[in-house]
Amino acid sequence: MRKKIAVFISFSSGLFLVIGLLLLFQYGTAQAKAVPNQAAVIESGITYLQTQQQPDGGMNGFSGVSDPDMTARSVIAFNAAGKSPREMASSAGNSMLDYLAAQAITFTHDTTGTLFPGRAGLLIAAVKLAGEDASGFGGMNLAGELETSFHPDTGAYSTTAKSEFSSGAASDLSQAWATLGLGIDGRKVPESAVNYMIQSQASDGSWGAGDPDTTALAVSALMASGNVTNQGEVIKRAIQYFHDTQAPSGGWKPSWDTDPLNADSTGWILEALISAGEDIRGQSWNTKLANPLDALMSLQKPDGSIGGTYANAYSTAEAIIGLVGIPLTNLANPSANHQAGLVIYYGEDSYFTTCVSFTDSALTGLQLLERSDLAIQTATDPNKGTAVCKIDGVGSPSSDCFGSMPNYWSYWQMGANGWEYSVTGADQAKVTDGAVNAWSWGTGNPPALITFQNTCEGMAIVLPTSTQTSAPPTGTPEPTAVATIASATLPPIATPVPAGSRNTPGSYIVYASILLVLGVLIIYLFRSRRK
Repeated sequence: MRKKIAVFISFSSGLFLVIGLLLLFQYGTAQAKAVPNQAAVIESGITYLQTQQQPDGGMNGFSGVSDPDMTARSVIAFNAAGKSPREMASSAGNSMLDYLAAQAITFTHDTTGTLFPGRAGLLIAAVKLAGEDASGFGGMNLAGELETSFHPDTGAYSTTAKSEFSSGAASDLSQAWATLGLGIDGRKVPESAVNYMIQSQASDGSWGAGDPDTTALAVSALMASGNVTNQGEVIKRAIQYFHDTQAPSGGWKPSWDTDPLNADSTGWILEALISAGEDIRGQSWNTKLANPLDALMSLQKPDGSIGGTYANAYSTAEAIIGLVGIPLTNLANPSANHQAGLVIYYGEDSYFTTCVSFTDSALTGLQLLERSDLAIQTATDPNKGTAVCKIDGVGSPSSDCFGSMPNYWSYWQMGANGWEYSVTGADQAKVTDGAVNAWSWGTGNPPALITFQNTCEGMAIVLPTSTQTSAPPTGTPEPTAVATIASATLPPIATPVPAGSRNTPGSYIVYASILLVLGVLIIYLFRSRRK
């Protein structure tokens, strides 16, 4: 009897031990997959940057004193985060803009008074985003002077300026900063300046001899110029370069960096992807470990800085630029720029989202869809108008627009209680700042609500299991007529799996190992009991 009790106790102890291991593994996995709050990460990063401000108003550079380059980047980060640089004064009462105004001439010129085009572009971007006039900042017409450095024959912004390691000679980096600064300032960028950048793109889609930061800046600059679209071949090649060079960590890094990812590179690449209309939380940007946004947020240190081995003001500012999730050109003139979200539900939990910026007081639903650059096929009925037959390869051909009925593309607008079917054609429906429209393929309502915060402000999208039904709901709406749309192509993006719910191959191996141990323990105890 005592032997049986001992065996039973041994068996029970072993069983509880294995169950405990399972619970600890589950808890540890859940803890490892916890995703930081995006707004909290940005706020903590801004708080850290405030500790790096020097008495003269400038930001601490790599040498331990105020640096105009670092300060200009911090101004961009502050404005991206919705913070006014004027409101952040140093212990001596100086703001970052006070410091930049005092340093503007010496930062952007060499000792002979010759302009550095790249530095001028950086400062113009910072000044414009802060609401200042780049035509009179620091006692000079910085934007006008940059425009005079343009060479129509080559398309380059270049000068003979020299100072230590800096040069005004034509380069990918200098051209990108000059183009971005003028684009943010709302100035017309010559087509030949854009062609210079297009022609200097390497065969792998990069700029700057394969430098990820320069490549990201070039994409943002090209989009800011207004001379290319996200469907242009130059942008597509750059996007492919980012796919090809994405690290397993979910982020990016230069070839010299030994960390899993680099905050500077990842921040600028996020800005580039967002400017090009990419869904940075979409399945195509997810690695086995994380998407780039979550990967970058994971680099935040307890003091609020964001970075790897060498987290500092520089890495934190550039990380914030990417984390905010808004193209810099949209921040340049908030009073004139409006945004509306667009969601395309392809069915089976596959969807595409984009944020469309516009300066008009309002758009029609048709115009919103047109500006998404998705490939559309339509059919026109003289009595009923034009209907959308196919979006991005999903649907019916225009020759048989409703051949898949009861499935068709229905048009929806977000109302007070969620998605509301639009009884007005998309070419008449009004879209204003902050609105969200949806197109849904199938027979019922869109499967889940995606908000303006999801499409335009970077908030994570978490969809439930699809609720699409096989039969149409009561009172299935009739197809809504819309107008013809121009063609472009973007692939549908599968629904991202909520953080903490994915199982990796490694987790299955661990589970199998634990179960194997449990099986062996049971067999051993059973045999011991029989002896």
